[in-house]
Amino acid sequence: MNDFYVGYLPSSPPAIRKRVRLAVLLAVLLAVAGAALFAASQRQFANSFFEYGKPTEFAGTLDLQPFPTLIVEDPGAESAKTRPPYLLVAPGKFGADSILAGMNGKFVRLRGTRIQRAEGHMIEIEPESVTNVQASSVLSGKVEDLGLVTLSGEIVDTKCFLGVMNPGEGKVHRDCAARCLSGGIPPALVTSDFGGGSRLFLLLDENGKPLAKPNFLQSVGQPVSIQGQAVEFQGLFYLRTSPSAIHSLP
Repeated sequence: MNDFYVGYLPSSPPAIRKRVRLAVLLAVLLAVAGAALFAASQRQFANSFFEYGKPTEFAGTLDLQPFPTLIVEDPGAESAKTRPPYLLVAPGKFGADSILAGMNGKFVRLRGTRIQRAEGHMIEIEPESVTNVQASSVLSGKVEDLGLVTLSGEIVDTKCFLGVMNPGEGKVHRDCAARCLSGGIPPALVTSDFGGGSRLFLLLDENGKPLAKPNFLQSVGQPVSIQGQAVEFQGLFYLRTSPSAIHSLP
């Protein structure tokens, strides 16, 4: 006679118990395997950091064009390429242009929080800490023309991308990026089309000025293709382009 389960009995027949235990074990194993596969398929967070709450003292020469940067002297560096300038931003979702207005070329001391990722580094400055300690100096450096290029990637706000947020890119970060860029954070195209590794190109117009916000805000956080003139200056990469050269990708 086949085993028959009766609900009011204290236990089920041995054959039914065996089948139920096997089914439960298989379900648990499948759940664990599914969770492991899902975790393995997820994109890893970038190796970036924001030293929140740990401000550091910096000294160097300010270069405010096209974006505010601090050129820090490094006696051990053989060239500017080994130590690119720090991009400078204000606290919150704002650029540092208004804080540093009129100080182009001046040697200053300031305090701020480092933001860093393999693609670049930045300082969130404390506005009241900026002190001019030396007269204006002549900024020098050769602009290296890298030619006309067409690059695919994503337009990001450099502050979040370099380490304040993780992830600081993609659709999940689009709204935040748009607000940061609207506040004056330098915009950039992150791409792997140039030299193989991930590269950050700060976006400029054809005259070498910061690209106007209305020309790129609608394209933030989604795949784009941009054609323009690539240049390198003091270890930072720039892409001079026009609104008509920015195209959304599927």
